[in-house]
Amino acid sequence: MNAIAMAFQALRANKLRAALTMLGTIIGVTCVVALWNIGESGRRFMSDALASIGQNIVFVSPRYNADEEEQKRFHHRPLGLKDVAAIEANCPSVEHASPMIFGSGRAVYGARFRQAGLRGCFPSYFSIRRWDVASGTVFSETDVRCASRVAVLGHELARELFGALEPVGETIRVDGAPFRVIGVLEAKGSFFGDNTQDYQLFMPFSAASDAMGWGRQVHMVFVSATRRELIPQAKQEIRLALRASQNLPPDRKDSFELQDLGEVAQSVDQVLMGITMLLGAIAAVSLLVGGIGIMNIMLVSVTERTREIGLRMALGATDLNVLGQFLVEAMVLSGLGGLAGVGGGVGVASGAVAILNMVTGKEWPFVLNPWSVAIAVVFSLLVGIFFGFYPAWRASRLDPIVALRHE
Repeated sequence: MNAIAMAFQALRANKLRAALTMLGTIIGVTCVVALWNIGESGRRFMSDALASIGQNIVFVSPRYNADEEEQKRFHHRPLGLKDVAAIEANCPSVEHASPMIFGSGRAVYGARFRQAGLRGCFPSYFSIRRWDVASGTVFSETDVRCASRVAVLGHELARELFGALEPVGETIRVDGAPFRVIGVLEAKGSFFGDNTQDYQLFMPFSAASDAMGWGRQVHMVFVSATRRELIPQAKQEIRLALRASQNLPPDRKDSFELQDLGEVAQSVDQVLMGITMLLGAIAAVSLLVGGIGIMNIMLVSVTERTREIGLRMALGATDLNVLGQFLVEAMVLSGLGGLAGVGGGVGVASGAVAILNMVTGKEWPFVLNPWSVAIAVVFSLLVGIFFGFYPAWRASRLDPIVALRHE
């Protein structure tokens, strides 16, 4: 406690020098804490966006990334409705499966119009996405068999086309084709910062194929596993069912790709983590510079206080006492810089999230990771110990007689 009191007394004697010495540590810790928590906020935003898609979902898509030679060699095949039927019939771990065919077009009601994402699917798609209706209902299996020209509107699309009017029962034109609105979905929110989810228009798969002239080729299949822990098993069952459905020989690659939300989240998290670590490494350089500044000032302080050190030793202070005194001073310098940096980092992170909310119009959550605060403070203290040890050791090795004669 005496060493801490003396450390603060020495800092008060040179306030400006102490503040400038702490500046490097403050900047370094501010950068580390800010970047860490901005990264945490980004990961939470992505997690919430992925959760808005639905639960236990597996995406099945054609393998388009093969080059032309590989496609010829392995007989690339598109997905079709028979593949969806094979999944439903042969995969016990699968709860629902829905094909998806998509495009874009103009939805018109009266004098109002809006470019919308057009989606053709089965009724099970809404169960897979856990997407409820705000009014009306979704189309049925009968609508799919009869290619009924009925539509379910996303929340924002319905608001822009109808305003305060009730859309259910009204007729709109989609690229010139008439469709009767039978339901409006609840607001789903943004997906990866994009609000297009709520600007989509859903119709029976057969209606999209016939009325819109898109054909029967399936662009993607949405599949939901019965439970989250059964996703790996469901993917294996889907793979076997599709290979059998497409008559793929054992020596040929899959003509499709399977991906679940866990893999998507992991990929996104790895990218964000890589960016955060890169920027964190740059911030660590500031801490290194701050540590060098602490060592420099402590060496100057030892030289300036040589007579004081000699007097303390003459009065009975041991080498360990002197070592502890200057080491504590270095730790106080770095510790105060670390605390100030934590405050600055939290402020920068919260300000950055607020700016993102304002610029993008999305709800970026502010996440404060307590580990970032603890690690930043501990690391700043370790910087003080590491860079303050040599000046403290040098002070403890002074000869009392020589020190007392120092001018």
